[in-house]
Formats: sequence, structure tokens, C-alpha cells
Amino acid sequence: MKVAVVGAGVIGLATTAALLEADAGVDVTCFEAFEPMSQRSTGSSRIFRLAHQVAALVELAAESRSILRRWSAEFGRDLVTGGGTVVTGADVPQCAEAMATAGAEHELRDPSSLGLPAAPIDGPALLDPAGGVMDAHGIGEYLLGRTKQAIVADTVYRIAETACGVRVSGAGGSGDFDVVVIAAGSGTCQLAAQAGLYTPSVLQHHLRLTFEMADPGRRPPALIDKSETWRPGFTTYQHLTGPGRWAVGAHFDPAAVAWEVGRDRAVEQSRRLTIDYVRENLAGVGERVVDELYCNVAAGWADGYGVVRRPAVIAVHGDNLFKLAPVVGRLLAGAVLDGSLPESTLMP
Repeated sequence: MKVAVVGAGVIGLATTAALLEADAGVDVTCFEAFEPMSQRSTGSSRIFRLAHQVAALVELAAESRSILRRWSAEFGRDLVTGGGTVVTGADVPQCAEAMATAGAEHELRDPSSLGLPAAPIDGPALLDPAGGVMDAHGIGEYLLGRTKQAIVADTVYRIAETACGVRVSGAGGSGDFDVVVIAAGSGTCQLAAQAGLYTPSVLQHHLRLTFEMADPGRRPPALIDKSETWRPGFTTYQHLTGPGRWAVGAHFDPAAVAWEVGRDRAVEQSRRLTIDYVRENLAGVGERVVDELYCNVAAGWADGYGVVRRPAVIAVHGDNLFKLAPVVGRLLAGAVLDGSLPESTLMP
């Protein structure tokens, strides 16, 4: 079987690795228009958590964590560091119920007892002790080590079903495959549409800033703060990216970061509000930006993934997918081999 994977981000590489590992006579080619692990998979770190609002996502994250332990052993270093993840806000009761249903360990705590740098947060906090910070660079290095022989630098611009499968055309020419998996981030919708498949196409801008901590030895847990304590409509995610480095990503008025606003204007608005938040609401975190990370994200979606399919074309989409990449890659590889359609799990 000849398989094409379009996109060498974390989902595309995890899918390619799972296909190569299957040892089922699969000849797989992974096409990447830019650099592997760039675009939406760029950056040094991501938050890992089991805490989700539905039990199915908790179970998928637990399965992903199990795969990450195996990858860590093979890679020779931990790809997820501990410390836990804290969730605050209106989602806490749903997350606690979902984690209880899935049998995942969790605690309801007073936010002030958790060593967070944030000012007092309204309401209870859910502590997910299995959460932490993913080493995104390490995961990319590990996956590239397993898939580099399959990666081809080329921009795929056309996908056309044929009587026997699918033709994939790029700047370097065309090739015929039995199945193509489209995992091209913001480019997925255009390619999937050529096969008559719909995936979300509305994008928005997103910025994550990293600041210096006064105490480089401090190790707070990762935080997803939806309490809106600082300002109504303003939520954040926060975590260590390295010793003495605290990253803050903010979510606020969607209209301010809509795609049509333009990158420069949206980034400036995000930067200003995030720095104001850090200055006014975080203790022991300086307001000087030491790093920033830009990406585009799917508008209107929170967690999980969706998969759509025609016989020879599979397209995957979603948001916050990095933590689920190990299990999503395995599910997509399984769908290629047995002709199935994985069940979608998306939270709007």
C-alpha cells in the first residue's frame, strides 16, 4: 500500500511514524511545504493535561500519555515534565465529573494553595496531577528520527481521486497513492475541499509571550485560567518553558484577533493586553518579553479533533491537538490500514 501524508507537523509525523511502525507493507511519503514541526507545531513546549470536559477526551489523553512514556524511554529523556496542571473557571465541575467518569486522579483545591504566580483566582481549582509540560522540541526530534526517510520537501497543491486511489500533485511533480492523509493545519481545508470534504476554514491569530521569573528555581504547575478574575472575557494558559521562563497565552475578544484584522494588528493587541495582565496580575514574573510565539488557530473550537473521509482521502482537523498527537497518529494510521473512519471528538 502506498500512502501519502500531507503535513509534517506533530500530527502528520505521528501518523507517519505509526504507519512505519505497523510493518504492514506500507510505503509512506510525508510531504512538507515548510520545515517539519513548524507552523502550528512550532515552539518549545505545550501544556499536557487529562483535564477535559468530556470523559472521551480524558481517556484519549490518558492513552496519549501512555504512548508518550514509551517515546520518552526510547528517546532517553522525559518528554513530559511533572508538576501537574491546574484548571480554574466555569469548566471545573464538568472536568471533575469527566475525570471521575474516566477514573482519572484529580483534586479540587483552593487556588491559593497551589503556588501559582497569579493573583487570587475566583472559585475552586481542579488539580490534574498527571498534567505538566510537553517538550515540543524533544517530541519533534524523536518523531523526525523515526520518519526522516519518509519526508519529502514539497508543496502539495492538488489532490484528485482516481479510479484506483488518489493522485497527489506538488511543485515537484505528481504521484499516485492508495490513500492520502491530510494533516496540513490551516492548509487542510483547501486540499480536503478538492475531494469534496469539509473541514473548518475560519482562522484567527494567536500569540504566546514568555517572561522572566524573579526566582529561576520556582516550579509552579501549569495553569489554564478561565475564571475571568482579572477582566471579564479574558482567559489564559500559563506554564514554564524552562528554568525561570513563564509563558502566557491569552484569549479575549475574538473580533480583535479575527483573521481579517491582520496579523500585525492582532499581535499588537494581544501583546499589549498580555503584558498588562502580567504587570497587574502575576507576582514574581517580570513584564519584559523574552520570547514570543505566533501561530494561527481554528476559530470557535477548543479541544479535540475531527476526521472526515472519502475512500482514498482522510482529513483531520481540530485545535489543541499537540497533547493528543500520539493517539491521533495511531488512530489515523489504523484508519488507513483498515478503511475505517475514526470517531471525531470535538469541543466547540
